[in-house]
Amino acid sequence: MKIERISANEVNNLRGYLEGVNTPIIITDLFKSWPALEIAKNSDEKILRYLINHAKPKLVDTLIIDDKYNGLIGYIDDTFKSYTFKKYDAPFSSVIKKMIIDLKSNDKTKVAVQSALIKECLTSFLDKNPSPDFLKDIEPRIWLGNSASVPGHYDCDYNIALNLCGKRTFYLLPTESINDIYVAPIDKSITGPAISLVDFEQPNLKKFPKFSKVKDDVLKASLNEGEALFIPPLWWHNVKATERINILINYWWKDEVSNKILGCDPSDSLLHSILTIRHLPTEQKESWKKLFDHYIFENTKYSKNEDEGCNSILDGDINQMKMVFEAIKEKLKTN
Repeated sequence: MKIERISANEVNNLRGYLEGVNTPIIITDLFKSWPALEIAKNSDEKILRYLINHAKPKLVDTLIIDDKYNGLIGYIDDTFKSYTFKKYDAPFSSVIKKMIIDLKSNDKTKVAVQSALIKECLTSFLDKNPSPDFLKDIEPRIWLGNSASVPGHYDCDYNIALNLCGKRTFYLLPTESINDIYVAPIDKSITGPAISLVDFEQPNLKKFPKFSKVKDDVLKASLNEGEALFIPPLWWHNVKATERINILINYWWKDEVSNKILGCDPSDSLLHSILTIRHLPTEQKESWKKLFDHYIFENTKYSKNEDEGCNSILDGDINQMKMVFEAIKEKLKTN
């Protein structure tokens, strides 16, 4: 299926626009003023040397992928206990130097730096390559490595991902595809949320027959250098970087209430519900489902009398929400 493309110049209040849609969108022209982008278009080695000039020896999550797995960042088998990679804390500047050396050799080792905060490992980079105005309050992250494939997964936040160097293709499916994409156990995840065992681009339908139900719904977003992809929260995305050097910079941002006011995430509630509700008798689970529908998913309206101070967490009263949240935290500490 085709994915929509827009120019950043075509939309007023781009952040507000993106928060109001629930579909991935390719965005052009958002980072066109970056010197790093022009350098990346010219030469892999030059962009790596440009990064070296800004890099610090900050330790970052670095994956070394066994060559026999062809760049797949995933599980070795169905036990979910062993991975196709080994994870190290490595100085960011040293990783870049190794990648420069590998460019001139036949070394086929796959390296991937995952989600490193730019303010910590590239401290002066944003001085020359500033974030767009509507993203200035968000800390960007850098993903850097050779050709690699990240299994289908979702993020809980809004996401804008800039393809700075190389080529990345995203294969995307909406949240409701979960029943047909063979998700690994949520507590056996590589990092963060659970991942799909299916290759969205080339699915093995003999092994994963249910994927045939959603195969034709996969959105494909192939990003050239300088193009960015907006991914709404909870959309599954299987990401493939295909060049010898691939660099992505992304911006994640959360809902205002859960992040800035309460400092928590909806995924915390999901895990808590798995622990407290999933293993109850069926009759009780059905009853809890009705309560969840009433209080959360149906957005049942409640009258509120502001003159009498009757605001409630059900009405989104921030002070009440903070008070209840603090009470829950205290309860968890004492249990």
